Amino acid sequence: MTNEELDDRLAELLTEHQAVTPPVLDRVQAFRLAEGRTLAGALCELRVVSEEVLSPLLGELTGARVVDPSLMQVYDDFIKQMNVLIPPKVVDRLVVFPAQMELNAIHVCMINPTDGWTVRALESLTGCQVEPLVCHEHGIRTAIDKHYAQYRSEPTCEEADNGREVAEEAYQALLQSSFDEHLKPALALISRNKDALQREPSTLEAIIRNPCIIRLVQQILCRAVTAGASDVHFEPTGDELKVRVRVDGALRTQHTLPSSAAIPLGARLKAMANVPIQLATEPLDARIGYDLVWGRGIDLRFSLVPAVTGEKIVLRALDRTRAHQELTNLGMDAETLAVIEQTSDLPNGLLLVTGPTGSGKSSTLYALLDRLNKPDACLLTAEDPVESRISGVTQVQCDEASDMSFVSALRSFLRQDPDVLMIGEIRDGETADIALKAALTGHLVLSTLHTNDAPGAVLRLLNMDLEPFLVASALRMIVAQRLLRRLCSACRRPARPGSELTTNLTRGLPQHARASFEGATIYEPVGCTTCGGSGYKGRTGIFEALQVTEPIEELIIARASAAAIRTCARRDGMRTLREAGLLKVAAGDTSISEVLEHTIADAEPATSTPLGQTDPAIDGSDHAPPSR
Repeated sequence: MTNEELDDRLAELLTEHQAVTPPVLDRVQAFRLAEGRTLAGALCELRVVSEEVLSPLLGELTGARVVDPSLMQVYDDFIKQMNVLIPPKVVDRLVVFPAQMELNAIHVCMINPTDGWTVRALESLTGCQVEPLVCHEHGIRTAIDKHYAQYRSEPTCEEADNGREVAEEAYQALLQSSFDEHLKPALALISRNKDALQREPSTLEAIIRNPCIIRLVQQILCRAVTAGASDVHFEPTGDELKVRVRVDGALRTQHTLPSSAAIPLGARLKAMANVPIQLATEPLDARIGYDLVWGRGIDLRFSLVPAVTGEKIVLRALDRTRAHQELTNLGMDAETLAVIEQTSDLPNGLLLVTGPTGSGKSSTLYALLDRLNKPDACLLTAEDPVESRISGVTQVQCDEASDMSFVSALRSFLRQDPDVLMIGEIRDGETADIALKAALTGHLVLSTLHTNDAPGAVLRLLNMDLEPFLVASALRMIVAQRLLRRLCSACRRPARPGSELTTNLTRGLPQHARASFEGATIYEPVGCTTCGGSGYKGRTGIFEALQVTEPIEELIIARASAAAIRTCARRDGMRTLREAGLLKVAAGDTSISEVLEHTIADAEPATSTPLGQTDPAIDGSDHAPPSR
């Protein structure tokens, strides 16, 4: 609730408990407005209501523990440490007071602990989880005056009420500061305690509580995510600790730290993920779910693997909230987009999205869900994990180690009167069998599968001991995809004529697609400050959409090879991943080397025929597309 709403509810509660009379309350409200105070602060300053009466009411309204910092014994060393994490100017403007520090939590006294913005701002500034406490304004300001007087700079009239701006400026100043400002104090602390770390295990806990270590890890993560990293890798090699980030699908080294930093930084990350800080003997999976990055709801998925050189930790950044996604923004060409939209409009059937990890499958599924998410439709998803929240869609978090597996979720979904089901991934035959049967009984089912291309998905399903007729009857479309890096528009340059990469560029393309290269300028990466020297900025998708027509159904029932299915699909008009990638090259979106790295060459050029008509060389007859 807002501060105004808290004041209104407090006034109602005071009247209900007959703690003040209406005329007195009116005078207090007038004083509050004139002095710019909260109602609780005005009541204390005017001594209308005792703190013994007021504090329980604040706790009842906010649900937070009541702590008055003006009555606490606070040590100067604690305030000095907190000043590293929460600048005194922020404490003064936001009217907050840090009361206690735990391993990864700071308990902060606040006027309004239900104010989510202040909690998120403090988490972004400190890099720690913030546990809000409640106290009236008079108690917090008294504590600030007592313990922060020597650090305070007098505010001007214009600065007095801009607490949010001050907090954001403090966060941005941290990002713009030199990384060495955070690195050197942390390394010095680790060096001083190197011997103690080996003798006394409790030393490790003391080190990761130190603001120098907290700030260093926070800056590594915030700078990486702000730069567009999807993953952050902490990799001990024995001689050093490498911090690598994946930006636009490519890993690059962000920092190289001494090997002595591996254990303290790893322990700090484990504390943030709320797992034991001791050296792990088995893989660990967890999440960091509080707000580290200013203005963005980011969850960090934590994964640890104990290796011979130390604990390798990888953090994946997942947006908690997301904007409505359109299929057109994923990079699909018009023909592929039309085919996918046509299939997703069918009332039933299975639509699979395939590709390796990190190829954008989840983004495609979410875009399809956004398209299908209408007031008259019931959509349910089973995901592991739920990467983003979609308003209007019932999303279920699955965990194969618990009772809530994909199989159990799907069985429950079928009793929930759904129109559209989404399964995060088909991993086994039992899940695939239920998905196929759901697709045959009047539901549109969306899911993913780990295969290299669209035809390979058919063989993967058949290898799960599923009946070919069941696969052929339920499957409507398979979309294979990859993500290619976009050329940086600020530094790309035309490729040198006759270079090795441009030789035989259109080999493997069908005749109708070669026209796209007539007069096209082929570009190559260069590298500049805009793209961080990589030559690429952002990514775009390439797609191959295999429609399950009657000829394809017959091949599935006959357990034909993936090559036969691919040949049939290409002659029906399917555009392969290599073709889609080369068309991106012709459009100037990406480079030839990027396409060659992420796709395999097509076996032979295919002559495209109208969709639904099959070349007689494949099955000796003509077929019309199925009516679905």
